[in-house]
Amino acid sequence: MERLPLAVGRPLSWLFVVATVISAYEVVMRYAFAAPSTWIHVTATAACAIAFGFGGAWCMARDEHIRITVLTDRFRPGIAKAIEIVGNLIGLVYLLGLSWGLWLQAKDSILRFDGDRWLPELTPGPPNWPLPATIKGALLLASLLFAGMVFARLLRAVARR
Repeated sequence: MERLPLAVGRPLSWLFVVATVISAYEVVMRYAFAAPSTWIHVTATAACAIAFGFGGAWCMARDEHIRITVLTDRFRPGIAKAIEIVGNLIGLVYLLGLSWGLWLQAKDSILRFDGDRWLPELTPGPPNWPLPATIKGALLLASLLFAGMVFARLLRAVARR
C-alpha cells in the first residue's frame, strides 16, 4: 500500500516549487512593473492544496506522520497495540467522513453537464480555469488514499503479535 502514496507524493511535492515560482513572478510583476495578475493567487492556492492533500498519505507511507506517543511509550506492548488500533480506527472514521464530505462537494463541482457539454466549476473571473473542480477532485482522491494507508496500518497493527 505504501508504493502508491510514495509514487504520487514525490512528483506532487513539486507543486510547492511551482507555487513559489509563480508567487515570486507575481511580486515582481506587481511591484516592479505595476502589472498584477488575476491568476497567480488561485493557481498557487490550488497547487499548495493539492500537494498538502497528498502529503498526509505520503508521510504515513514513510512512517513520518505525526504521532503522539506519550501514552504508547508508557504502557506494555499489549496496551500500546490497543491504543494504536483505536487511534487508527478513529483516523479511519475521520478520513472516511472527510471523504464523504469531499465526495458531496466534488460531484457537484465536477459532474456538471448542460446537455452533452461538460461544465466543471470554474474560477470566478479570469482565467476561468476549472481549479475548484480540480482541487475538490484531488482532495477527494488524497483523502481516500490516506484512508487506505490508515486502513493498511490498522490491519498491520491487528495482525502484529
